[in-house]
Amino acid sequence: MYTYRRGTSTVVRYNSVMGDWATRRANFQLESHQQFAAVLSTRRRQIAMRLLLPAIVAPVYAVFTGSFMTVMAGVIGYFLLQAIEVWVFPRALIQQRMAHTRWRTAALAVVAVNGVIFGSVGIVAAVFGGPWGAACGALWVSGAILNAVLTSVGCRPVFVAALLPQIGYFIVLSLLAMPLGASPGQAAAFAVTAGLNITAALLAWRLYQNTLAAEREANALAQAATAAKSAFVAMVSHELRTPLSAVLAGAAELEGRSRSACDRLSARLILDSARMMNSLLNDLLDMSKIEAGRLTIEEVPYDLQSLVEDTLKFWSAAARKKGISLQLETGPSLGWARGDPFRLRQILNNLLSNAIKFTDDGAVAVRVITSTQPHGEFLQVEVTDTGPGIPPRQLERLFNAFEQLEASTARTHGGTGLGLNISRQLAKLMGGDLTVKSLAGDGTTFSLRLPHTRLEGAVEREDCEQPVAPSMDLRVLIVDDHEINRKAFSLMLRPFCGRIVTAKDGQAALELLSINEFDVVLMDMNMPVMGGVEAVRRLRGSNGMNRNTPVVALTASSAVDHVDQCRSAGMQAFVNKPVEAHQLFAAIEAVLGSINAEQDIDCPTCPGTGGSGGSSDR
Repeated sequence: MYTYRRGTSTVVRYNSVMGDWATRRANFQLESHQQFAAVLSTRRRQIAMRLLLPAIVAPVYAVFTGSFMTVMAGVIGYFLLQAIEVWVFPRALIQQRMAHTRWRTAALAVVAVNGVIFGSVGIVAAVFGGPWGAACGALWVSGAILNAVLTSVGCRPVFVAALLPQIGYFIVLSLLAMPLGASPGQAAAFAVTAGLNITAALLAWRLYQNTLAAEREANALAQAATAAKSAFVAMVSHELRTPLSAVLAGAAELEGRSRSACDRLSARLILDSARMMNSLLNDLLDMSKIEAGRLTIEEVPYDLQSLVEDTLKFWSAAARKKGISLQLETGPSLGWARGDPFRLRQILNNLLSNAIKFTDDGAVAVRVITSTQPHGEFLQVEVTDTGPGIPPRQLERLFNAFEQLEASTARTHGGTGLGLNISRQLAKLMGGDLTVKSLAGDGTTFSLRLPHTRLEGAVEREDCEQPVAPSMDLRVLIVDDHEINRKAFSLMLRPFCGRIVTAKDGQAALELLSINEFDVVLMDMNMPVMGGVEAVRRLRGSNGMNRNTPVVALTASSAVDHVDQCRSAGMQAFVNKPVEAHQLFAAIEAVLGSINAEQDIDCPTCPGTGGSGGSSDR
């Protein structure tokens, strides 16, 4: 930009430069106050050491120098200064106060005075302790310089404030060398040594600073890479769920209509493959959430006894097919509990899947008990198989992500090797742990231990574990931007619904809802023109005939904040993609059954859908 062409160009360029300067200044101030806060927090963590060291050394120096009153006066002043620092900069207010210049100035003053009082011990030792006192004084000041380097990395002003008093003391010691009996050559050597000490401290601080900056940059890059990977996995899994829904719907339709056993077997093969692919997608998505720290644990009431029994019932067919026995042992009454039933079922599914896959004969035994201990009540789940066992040297690799103990495992059993890793991570997020005991040739026992919150009595809840297809002639509106999904959902509902209408976005759905009455709406979340949340929010705010029509959310995300957003907009049930017919029937049955009760119903995930039944980890 040339400033002589237009008079306004100078103003524009000036404003641009000033804007850039203001931005850099704001960023510098933000970085500066964060650095101050970090250093003060480090000092606070060291308060015990800063009090203990003078308390031990002061009596020794008092006896050594013979200046008891002088040394003790310095120690008392030092202790008072620590108390002032704790009072002026309480831990809860450090971040807030370091955002203001006056508080940062006060912090520098405290650090500088602290250095003055602490380093003065070296001068006292040199003046009253003779040649050895001078040596001890020099070492004392050197220690203070080293402490300044270690405690102020990341904040140059604090480092300077801590270092300057010690530089002054080295200068004083150099000037006192000859009056205390040193020759000119000895005094010069001491001064040079002191200068080298200070130079080494400056170089060490700079090296430490650069190392810390490089570490922070590498950490930021790693976090960005993890976030990008998580976003990519989430996007890919979301897009893959669309064709999966169609595959599941089409395969189920073929299986139901096929007359020959061969055709039914082919349809069943497609169904099983699609479900396995969905399980692998869930594993990858859970892993990315765990790595990014975005996986949350729910706290809701659930029937623990029913959850365990239903999960075993789901795996009984697989056990029966292999000719092994599936056994369950429980305590007197597991009853109801508060926790995350979906994640608990996911862990059980992973453990049972592995146990059944790696057991060719014998039994898989599940033992579930609760125990009260001095530090709380715990749920203990043990899954024991009579399989080949695991050699001790391989046990430590068992919970590694993407790793299987034998190369033949992937060829024989398939899977990603994520199931056990995810299960242990989930157990830790829930406040517990997952451990294993095994001997080669003697079977394997996995032990899950979680904090347990027992609920007295049964909690009333709609049972939709075994839903049946709607028997009414329902009028259903299906809203989804993917045509393949609209066809898949229509295929599932066609035999049981009197009228099915589809729309490709929220705006088109609102237009249809304004002129046609529906019994239920199936609403996708992410759509062009208008998304599902906004469409339902507008529907609930209107005075139309469908204002109170129940809405089932069709979503590829089960995150708590996403579910809360759907609920606040006015949706009553949630079905995760890819959708199977029994899940859709359960959700419709739940919302239609809740109309009179005027309450929201969350349809629980059916056994086998929560977890990585396709992950083989041994």
